[in-house]
Amino acid sequence: MNVVDTVMQAYPYLFHPAVVLGLGAVLTIHWEWSRQSAPASDLWRRVAVFLAAGALSLLPSAVYMVVTGSGPMETMQGNGAQVDALVAGGIGVVAGTTWYLWRRFDWGAAVPRLMETYAIVAVPYVALSPVWNVSGHVLLSLTPALFLTLLDRRYWPTLAVPVVMVPNRIYVDAHTWPQAIGAFLLGTVLVVGVYRLRVDGDDSLPDASGASRTH
Repeated sequence: MNVVDTVMQAYPYLFHPAVVLGLGAVLTIHWEWSRQSAPASDLWRRVAVFLAAGALSLLPSAVYMVVTGSGPMETMQGNGAQVDALVAGGIGVVAGTTWYLWRRFDWGAAVPRLMETYAIVAVPYVALSPVWNVSGHVLLSLTPALFLTLLDRRYWPTLAVPVVMVPNRIYVDAHTWPQAIGAFLLGTVLVVGVYRLRVDGDDSLPDASGASRTH
């Protein structure tokens, strides 16, 4: 096994959707906190709240295992419609919980917008799954990276993760080119569209050029 093969085989695990979505949220939390006059302890409180909400992502899978009597490996193995539905369900639970808590504690608009984006992207992901095996690794790695780049241009290097993920899915024989490229295009349309719509209704977030619209 050469170096390229080793890296490509490890890549989807290093940048697993759960890892990338979580890191994207933490980076957004830090971005938002850094623009507020809040103490450092508040940053850790926000991260802890998100991580606690993130643990709830296991709830749909746990319920499924209890109902069907299947084990963890049997439940989450592969990339079929069942796995996609459980992943999307977990994203929805975390996004909804985090959105509510951020609004409850009045911590800002950026994280709730990210959570809305996560939830919206999860809908076509699970809807298309039974008829078209769109790449979740590509779609879900692109979502936080593109959101962060729209939020602040300095995050543009994070786009390297989904860009490399496209050929990776073909290399590891998990998807076809149309499934991987289609996921990238779908994610781009959804994230940019949702971001523009939400920014138009909220002057506290930068527009797509990175400029704040707050007067």
